[in-house]
Amino acid sequence: MRTHELTLTLFGRTGHLRLSVGLLGLAVILILAILLAVAVVLAVIARRRAREAQRAQEELNQLNADLERHVAERTQQLQDANKQLESFSYSVAHDLKAPLRAIGGFSKILMEDCPSQLDEEAQRYLQSIVGGAQRMGKLIEDLLAFSRQGRKEMTPSDIDMDELAKSVFEELRSATPERKLECRLQPLSPARGDRAMIRQVWVNLLSNAIKFTGPKDIASIEVGCSPNGADQNTYYVKDNGAGFDMEYAGKLFGVFQRLHSGQEFEGTGVGLAIVQRVVQRHGGRVWAEGKVNQGATFHFTLPAEGNHHESQ
Repeated sequence: MRTHELTLTLFGRTGHLRLSVGLLGLAVILILAILLAVAVVLAVIARRRAREAQRAQEELNQLNADLERHVAERTQQLQDANKQLESFSYSVAHDLKAPLRAIGGFSKILMEDCPSQLDEEAQRYLQSIVGGAQRMGKLIEDLLAFSRQGRKEMTPSDIDMDELAKSVFEELRSATPERKLECRLQPLSPARGDRAMIRQVWVNLLSNAIKFTGPKDIASIEVGCSPNGADQNTYYVKDNGAGFDMEYAGKLFGVFQRLHSGQEFEGTGVGLAIVQRVVQRHGGRVWAEGKVNQGATFHFTLPAEGNHHESQ
């Protein structure tokens, strides 16, 4: 029988192994069988893991789909609820205007047509009624404006903020010719947004600055901007007016939230809420800093010129 000699060297030692052809063939077959069995086992394991991974991925996809569906349903429900609430607020506020006009109108008629039949106290009561009706009417108008800001479709465009802020200030200045108003208008970077809505932001903030500097002999107002990267700009309106306590800064932008009494400064407490709603719809934020009797600064951010933002 033919034999083959195998020389093996391990750890520096050399050994010789003589195998017949038949045994060598059996050894090769055995080794191949073992390798094949190992390959089959590994293939089965790999296939099983692939199935488990596929099943896990399918379950994850199903969970994601269910989550997206639930989020979409809740979002739609929230949008519907907001629309119903806004519609209700609009309807109620609109329906209140007619009886208020009647109250104010008839009170004025009594004061004008029957002065001899009314003593001084009665006339004072009627004046209070007229004043209350006017304040209520202003509050309703502000509520309607606040409601419209949530329902209004946005028409974004690039805005020349220099021109817009200056035109708003000049308009407000002409409405108060008796006041000494100084406005320092720093260069303002262009913004991207709905021009009419951003104009309302300037109107509300500059009106507040003029109002709360009322006790000052000279109202000092500064308008400026600091680019906040390529996508966003930060604008501010600073005044030397009554200011406020920073402890209550969080209440400034809530509806009907006021830090000063109506006897000190007139207002309905809706203007800053409108500012916040408009700025948030543009993807920005608004905040304020102030000190009592040392003025206040209101900041807000907007997308930079050419930067598109999806309205909320």
